[in-house]
Amino acid sequence: MKWFKWALIAAIITVAAMPAWSQRVLVFPFEQTAGPSSGDWIGTGLAVALDEGLTRGGVHHISYGALQRLYDQEGLVQSPGFALPAQIGLANQLGTGTLVRGSYQLDDNGLRVHLEAFDVKGNIERLGQWDENAKLSGLLELTDKLGRDLFGVLGKTWKAAAKVPPPAFESYIRGRITGDPTLQEVYYRKAVELDPDYNDAKCQLAVLLKSKGRISEAADILTAIQNKSFAKAYLALVTLGDIRMDQGRLEEAKQLMLRSLKEAESPEAHIGLAKLYHRQRKDEAALKELVVAERFGTHTEAIEALRDKIKADGAHPAEARGTEKTNKPEKKQ
Repeated sequence: MKWFKWALIAAIITVAAMPAWSQRVLVFPFEQTAGPSSGDWIGTGLAVALDEGLTRGGVHHISYGALQRLYDQEGLVQSPGFALPAQIGLANQLGTGTLVRGSYQLDDNGLRVHLEAFDVKGNIERLGQWDENAKLSGLLELTDKLGRDLFGVLGKTWKAAAKVPPPAFESYIRGRITGDPTLQEVYYRKAVELDPDYNDAKCQLAVLLKSKGRISEAADILTAIQNKSFAKAYLALVTLGDIRMDQGRLEEAKQLMLRSLKEAESPEAHIGLAKLYHRQRKDEAALKELVVAERFGTHTEAIEALRDKIKADGAHPAEARGTEKTNKPEKKQ
């Protein structure tokens, strides 16, 4: 009964504190309708660049990474060819109010892009549609135009991305879309080599290195950029927070998670806080964070696993205390 009481309290508190989730934006990778297959990365590149623009602008949205996680969770291919009704259905499932989709054609003259935005909260309404052109070397400038188009109907102010060399941006995007960890590392390192100040690429490289168990190298990268301002700053902070938590530096980990949430709302930060609170035996607070994370709809397995662990440890507190590892803080190098 105590378990259900905690869950009920967490749900009530969370609903009162949640932002306007129905205002979240979902951007699908753009569909290529003409041109060579060698340009198939561009549609994802445009979506990722818009996604990062939404983060910079403080707009609640489903990130590209979260969308890919959902595809994996549901056993879908990496870039399913959803028709508009299916996209609307997925947007409704994720509790988003605005759906953004696009298509593009690639030829010797460059790119021709069509962008559409729909309000899907009730009756489907097209908020706007735009057509933009650019040379392939001007992909970031094209994204800037599309971002200004979209933010105009959202009633927000678009913040342009920092300028990076076109080859660095292409390498970064290729790293984002490939499923091969070895290639990801190659692409991210190339992007950083081409632009040493490319903090988004550094962040993604560090996240990848952490997943490969190369913790020290990942921590060094994240520590160096933790006070920088860039689109993926929230991800850098939550990843560094995870590392500090594993090192037993719980208060530092908590501050990093909270800083991450100030940068952008994300399920990763709420799950990280839930793990931290559970380690501190603050299970009501942990459950509250899981309820918030659950609203994103993209980390179901991780959330359920942690909730089950909290429940099991609460039912057998002596065993949980007896098996918990004692983590001593690492000495700072």
